[in-house]
Order: sequence, then structure tokens, then C-alpha cells
Amino acid sequence: MRSLFTVVTPAADPSLLTIAQLRAAAGLLAGDASRDAELTELGARVSADIATACQIRGDGVHIPTLRSETVREVFRQQGCDDILFLARRFISNLVSASDVDTVLVPDDTDLDAEAGLLQRISGTRTLFWSRGNAVIEYIAGFATVPADLVGAAMDLARLRLSADARDPLVKGESVEIPDVRTVRHDYWVGAIPGSTEGPVPADILAKLSRYINVAVA
Repeated sequence: MRSLFTVVTPAADPSLLTIAQLRAAAGLLAGDASRDAELTELGARVSADIATACQIRGDGVHIPTLRSETVREVFRQQGCDDILFLARRFISNLVSASDVDTVLVPDDTDLDAEAGLLQRISGTRTLFWSRGNAVIEYIAGFATVPADLVGAAMDLARLRLSADARDPLVKGESVEIPDVRTVRHDYWVGAIPGSTEGPVPADILAKLSRYINVAVA
């Protein structure tokens, strides 16, 4: 069941890469700030594209992100579900949970933090959520970005920097020397081999498989 989703406290910085990592992706020295404005914008685009590829849900106000932020979901229950499929995963803290008028304590719930699955329990028994609104507030995402996620974001940043530095329609270049220098370009006609319709190429998307959400109707 799809919930009403709100970002309560957005991530302080939604970018997956630090400016130092972006400088490294651009082949700059650690202290070279000459391209920081450009790289900061690139980092924002890369992180947004990865969030889109991973199907990270947003609230229409804040930029969807895999970084840590506090969110709230309201599930309008029919009294026939025993599991709530939370919109965000990698949950570090279940801030509060209520089932209609009942405020739940930690012993009342069982949370799969990585999968984003929440059950209501009583001892060893799993209970159905009551008919009415279940309101869940929690912190999801990463305060420290995992190394594999950084690696995928770095790969995408390098790819974007490479694409910006060349004409993607050029298939080949030849240079003839004597007399005066002559340069000839051969261009692709039609689709460019290896191009992708999505924001993230397939090889990088494969590295993100752990972070991709599955849509739940």
C-alpha cells in the first residue's frame, strides 16, 4: 500500500561525493579549488541521477537522496496487512510509530532496517496493523556514504567529465602531418554505440543493485 510521504528533516547535503572526491574524479590535486563550482554542480547532478536510478521516493519538495534524513509516512490501513513496506531503506533510527491511536514502543515492532520492512508484534506473534492510519517516522539513508556507493558515484562523475570534454558524435579522428596540419573527424550516424536512455549506464547501474528500491503498489 502506497503511503503519504513527507521529508521532515532533509539531508544537510544530498550529494554522495565530497568536493575532495570530485576533485579526484576530475584528476585535480587535493587543494586545487579552481573548478569547485563546476564540480559541486556535477556532484549534485550525479547524486540526483543515482537517486532516480535507485527509485528513491521524494515528497515533491526536497531532492530525493540516499543520504541520511528524517521522513514520515502515513499508511491508510484496511486492517489486513501484517507488514508495512517503508518508502526508504537503510534505516538508522525508528523515531516513532503509531497504529491508529496506539503509540508503539520498540518492543511492539520488528524492523528490517536494510529492507525497510516494519511489522507490529506481540512477543513472538506478528499482528495485523489496525484499520485506520499507521504513522511512522524514521531516519533513513547514510550519514557516511558506503565505499561501493562512493565508487559508483565516482565512476559516473568521471564518465560525465569525459563526455563533457569530447563530442560524443565523433567516431574517430585522423591527423595528416606534412605541409599544414590536417584533421579529419568521422562521425557516428544514427544511435551512438554504448549510449543509454537512462541517467545511469548499465555497468554502473549493476554496481548499485543493492540500493535500488522495488516499487510497491
